[in-house]
Amino acid sequence: MKKASYSLAIPWLVFLLFITPANSASAQVSPLGGHVGFWGGFTVAPDASSGDYDDGWYYHDYDLDMKETWAAGVKFGYTPPPWKYFSFEFEYSYLNPDIKRSVLERYGSDYLAVEGDVRIHNFMWNLFLKYPLGWFHPYLGAGLGFSYSDMSAIATQRIGSDVTTAPVGDDYTSFAYQFLTGVEFDVTKNLVFDIGYRYYATGLKLKNNDLDIYLDDSVDIDFTTSMITMGFKILF
Repeated sequence: MKKASYSLAIPWLVFLLFITPANSASAQVSPLGGHVGFWGGFTVAPDASSGDYDDGWYYHDYDLDMKETWAAGVKFGYTPPPWKYFSFEFEYSYLNPDIKRSVLERYGSDYLAVEGDVRIHNFMWNLFLKYPLGWFHPYLGAGLGFSYSDMSAIATQRIGSDVTTAPVGDDYTSFAYQFLTGVEFDVTKNLVFDIGYRYYATGLKLKNNDLDIYLDDSVDIDFTTSMITMGFKILF
């Protein structure tokens, strides 16, 4: 799927390089300063891990094996005409990574494993520094906000010949942040194509309500991932 996405990007870039030099006016300077856009992409090297102390003396080092997945978002922004080098955005995005079977603890033939998926909704406020002149616009950005996650996971525990399963997912709202960089290309006076990279981080939670599963009642998970994105925005 990734190779197909990269191959689709090449014709777009060739198309833009041919048509945009003819547009001498900058699409980044719109009279009202507003824009609306959408983007899609894929996560790269997602990581979900936790290091928790149990009763202040035992250290749990958990590592969930997260599968790479697609991501998508919409955004609404404003560029103050006097400050055309800066842009502000509110963004909503969604991703749904799977948790591949992850062995959290193992003692000989005994083990504790988790498997499932996570639905993550992000609400971010972004600030960008960009070069607004011409048709080629590099940018740097940072975002702060919060994420609402819904983890649907099952823990499987084996002790001797006994095998126990129990749900360990939970809904959770956590602080989130991201760093963004990329390049925008003017397609027309009011249409802009974007290709970018972002680093995103938030928190997830494993919640255990089954006394037969030897997992903490609540485990905080740090989730981070890189993303490669492409999208469009319309200026007005």
